[in-house]
Amino acid sequence: MLARIRLRQLIFALLIADGVLMGLTVAVAFGRPTVWVFAMLALLALEGLVFVAALRAAGRGGCERAITTISVSIWTGALAASWLSPFTLPLHVVAALIPAISAIPYVRRRRLLLYCLATLATTFGCAALALPVIASVVAPMVAKYLATIGFPAVTAPVLLVVWHTAATLGDMAAIARRNADALRSSQRLLAEHAEQLSCSRARLVAATDAERRRLEQDLHDGAQQQLVAVAITLRLAGQSAATDPAASIELIGEAGELLQTAIAEIRRLAQGIYPPLLAREGLQGALPAAADRSPVPVRVRVDGIGRYRPDIETALYYCCLEALQNSAKHGGPTTRVTVTAHQHEAALLVSITDTGCGFDPARDTDGTGLTNMRDRLAVIGGTLLVDSAPGRGTRLTATVPTRPLPDAPETRDR
Repeated sequence: MLARIRLRQLIFALLIADGVLMGLTVAVAFGRPTVWVFAMLALLALEGLVFVAALRAAGRGGCERAITTISVSIWTGALAASWLSPFTLPLHVVAALIPAISAIPYVRRRRLLLYCLATLATTFGCAALALPVIASVVAPMVAKYLATIGFPAVTAPVLLVVWHTAATLGDMAAIARRNADALRSSQRLLAEHAEQLSCSRARLVAATDAERRRLEQDLHDGAQQQLVAVAITLRLAGQSAATDPAASIELIGEAGELLQTAIAEIRRLAQGIYPPLLAREGLQGALPAAADRSPVPVRVRVDGIGRYRPDIETALYYCCLEALQNSAKHGGPTTRVTVTAHQHEAALLVSITDTGCGFDPARDTDGTGLTNMRDRLAVIGGTLLVDSAPGRGTRLTATVPTRPLPDAPETRDR
């Protein structure tokens, strides 16, 4: 669209210049009416008609056809004008340069070479047509030849500049196209990431709702029932205290055992919501404690890490729990697990490696466990790398771009 507008502006400028030259020719015709003057006037009128036709072609989108029509008209007109009016040769040479300069945005570089060669041939043709008349003028021969051959000779370096300018513009256009392609690719990737993040958040919301319902069910079926049993047992103990003290004491003991069971159940549920040890000591204390509760042997190495934001510690802690559960469930009876965590420059890396059966990540679709881990890490800007193969175990590496809070780090090895 922009190229079409600029081409139309060029044609309007040519029409204006043609109109000015026609006006000057008409003024000369009134003062000195000769055949040559009227021939020049007819030539200018014909060029004007050609420019109008090119303007209509440019309006319909035929930019290359329009520039070709203009170029042929200008070259032909320059040759004819050099024969009709030899003493205005400099104007004709300058006019012959217009096609090569104006064709740069509209033709390919290989075809632009033809425009440059045609322009050079036209300028020398104009000089050859004007030379016989100029040679008849009384003047030094050197001056007459310089006045004719010198002008087209100067057009050669001008056309070389045009050629190199076209090459530079072509390179810039290629770079712009590559940048546009890269921008479109980045926008597409950004849209895909946004969609993945939206799906991840939806899964997290669904998982949170399911966990809340599970917690409510556990409280109702576990701790609540046990506390109700404690209340009933204590009421029975109170009723039998006067009539059967021994039975009352036995009931009070049963109530104490039920109360201890309820406390343990509530502690277990609280660990599932947010472990107090994680809040107090961070990953350094919570990961070894989680390893102690695992049904498979787990070795924990925490090398030089400190405390991090609560959301980062929580996500990594539950990712480790998920990985330990997967290793115990799918690894086999001889599975051994190693959990390592260390700070590498501006990223925290947590790896869970087991010696289990392994699987083929390219063929096996991710289960709920790996999906949950990826979703948890995506929320805090982290990634999960899965390295596994049948028969050689599994290695999960969680990478989170973060730095420790300004606390002194510790090192634990268990």
